[in-house]
Amino acid sequence: MDLQLNFAILVGKLISLFLKISGSGATAAPGLYALKIDPDLVKKLAGKLKSGSIIISGTNGKTTTARLVSEILSTKYRIIHNRQGSNLLRGIASTMILKSCIAGNLNFDLGVWEIDEATLPEAIYNLDPKKVILINLFRDQLDRYGEVDTVRGNWQKSLLNLSKNTQLILNADDPGISFLSKFTKARIFYFGVNDTKINLPTIDHVADIKYCLNCSTKLIYKSLFSAHLGHYYCPNCNLKRPSPKVYANNLLFRKDFSTSIKLNVNCQLSIVNCHLPGLYNVYNILAAVALCSFYKIDLAEMKIQIQKFSTAFGRFQQISIGSKSVTIFLIKNPTGANEVLRVLATQNNLNLLIILNDKIADGRDVSWIWDTQWEAIIGKVKNISVAGIRGWDMATRLKYAGLTLSKKYVYEEISYSIANSLSKLDNNDTLIILPTYTALLDVQRSLSKLAGGKKWHEQ
Repeated sequence: MDLQLNFAILVGKLISLFLKISGSGATAAPGLYALKIDPDLVKKLAGKLKSGSIIISGTNGKTTTARLVSEILSTKYRIIHNRQGSNLLRGIASTMILKSCIAGNLNFDLGVWEIDEATLPEAIYNLDPKKVILINLFRDQLDRYGEVDTVRGNWQKSLLNLSKNTQLILNADDPGISFLSKFTKARIFYFGVNDTKINLPTIDHVADIKYCLNCSTKLIYKSLFSAHLGHYYCPNCNLKRPSPKVYANNLLFRKDFSTSIKLNVNCQLSIVNCHLPGLYNVYNILAAVALCSFYKIDLAEMKIQIQKFSTAFGRFQQISIGSKSVTIFLIKNPTGANEVLRVLATQNNLNLLIILNDKIADGRDVSWIWDTQWEAIIGKVKNISVAGIRGWDMATRLKYAGLTLSKKYVYEEISYSIANSLSKLDNNDTLIILPTYTALLDVQRSLSKLAGGKKWHEQ
């Protein structure tokens, strides 16, 4: 019996019960305080999982990928997943506390853990994962993470600690991710997009990697998909895009925001239609499929789960408020926002509400809006308004982009901005809301109130 662990779990469960009764959404608090009592709580409980842990990290797409992995693997295994908890170590601890008994038993086969980029080294140490997926690495929250090279440097050190029995699943199309294969004993497996032409509008991307990470020579791209993702090689040394064993061809992005891809999984082919928009979600699907292929999930079963999958609230959500329609896309950094704008640029007569906050979870530095190509939707907009703590910053950026905005379309109060924007919709119009992370929570509350208290399922 481990009294320290047992007491930490008990305290965590009591805090969780109190928060539930009080209606608080502080899901990481039980883990935060339990870890003060037993700093090795996560390490101890992770060791009780029958088939170990899976770590999923990256700048964009880790939430969607982790949820899709959980949905697919749940068809065969008992899964514990930090679905509602935070993606920091205390969030993982909270999930474990909630799902364990006070004696510290976890009756699950696999842990599927979405991990914050800055937390990856700590998570690898505590979880000793059997599988690690690294989706991408882009500039995000510079005030918190620092530059991409800083994050990658920390990842490199932590990957050295992976055993040779660990499977490291990497995005072949991201040179900063594939480069990490040099810094580990783990077995490497790649996924990527094999199309050379994407049927989405071209857009000027902000590339975080332009030069070879081996020799500093400028990279050459045969195909450039998004930011620095594509088919690349160095003309001076042997660095080049590795060949993926899980890949997609024949990408088709439809007007209704659905997507069709030809999926190749270890030489097995299948046409997959999903309700997810954009190239960025194709990478999420590929990452999930690459991982699940190691657990002997039949491709036909994976296809079923992908086709019925929907994202967490706000990542991409289509809902109705009375007779009005609302579509929500989360934006939080230039690469992710550019991909959303690329999808929206396929539409006409857009009714947009952009909500920019700068709270800690958003990142205090909002300079990323100047690296986002709002110019991509010029000529596509019917109405546009902004809201949030930094609404005026957003209005200024849109002005320089050439998008017309007047004072009456700038709000700080999110609930009022949503109600006012909905009131201006014509019949058959859709309000498209682009919130940052903390604004998304206010959007959810505001829409629920407008819908008479309706709660949308948090997938």
